[in-house]
Amino acid sequence: MKMNNEKKIGLMVTVVIILLAILTIKTGKFNFSMKGYTIKVQFENVDGVNLNSPVMFNGFEVGIVDDIKIKDDQGDVKMELILWVKESAKLREGAKAYIKNLGFMGEKYIGLTSGNKGGVYLAPGSVIMGQEPPDFERLLSDGEEIAHRLKSISINFDERLEMNKESLDETISNLNLTMKDLASIVHNANERLTTNKKKIDDTVTNLHGLSVNLDELSYDLKLNPWKIMYRGKENKGKDEEK
Repeated sequence: MKMNNEKKIGLMVTVVIILLAILTIKTGKFNFSMKGYTIKVQFENVDGVNLNSPVMFNGFEVGIVDDIKIKDDQGDVKMELILWVKESAKLREGAKAYIKNLGFMGEKYIGLTSGNKGGVYLAPGSVIMGQEPPDFERLLSDGEEIAHRLKSISINFDERLEMNKESLDETISNLNLTMKDLASIVHNANERLTTNKKKIDDTVTNLHGLSVNLDELSYDLKLNPWKIMYRGKENKGKDEEK
């Protein structure tokens, strides 16, 4: 049975629609075959995060960003992300959320940590306060300001060097003379030590001997204190004879 062109076009359109439906279910936010729950995360800035951005649990993809809302609580504006995560990704008290780059293309994802070990599991719909991502524009601005200040300091330093060039040269020259004088003093001291080496050694030896003798005398007097009295009597007798 031959098919006419109209039937062929109709069949092709039907196949394309079925394929699109399958891709939509697989890549979209339809999770008919998976059980999961939602969790709320609040940030001040979610630059780069979009609907269907991936959600990672300890580095493993477990869900998507299901919705993004603006929460204005008496002027305190927060961006609230509604995350759909798989039922197996259980979050505990102390769980943290952060925004990071997924790759070099700049795509952002929401990262979740499991929380405190042994903590109570968070109920669906619980709110987590997210850790703010670094503001690269502010960092770049601060870097430019620091570079500008360093450049200004460098210019001022060069100006001071140029203005005090003669004084610096004179100071360096004086330092060189001082170093030469110190070297001469050290050299003379070494010569004197070399010339009088024997005398110095003899003096040190004599001092050591004297120290030993004094120690022995002190020890002997401690053991025999009567010697002091005896010597005193001898000296007294000699004085009487005179």
